[in-house]
Amino acid sequence: MPGYRTVTAPSRVTPQLLRPEEAAIALNISRTAVYGLMGSGELASITIGRRRRVPQTAVDGFIAARLAGRGVKNAG
Repeated sequence: MPGYRTVTAPSRVTPQLLRPEEAAIALNISRTAVYGLMGSGELASITIGRRRRVPQTAVDGFIAARLAGRGVKNAG
């Protein structure tokens, strides 16, 4: 059909926005702690309608900032 395209979705899509519960799992902390970090501004989040989401990049940045701030030594 003219003007019609078939879009094939990837078999595994990595979510770019995490629910607070998923961010908690990724950081190995409680959901309450995630909400505390979001409230203090230490962990960036966005609101979509009434839902809060944490960008994966915010989780990665939070970890990187903690590692840099503590002077963690690499093993090996």
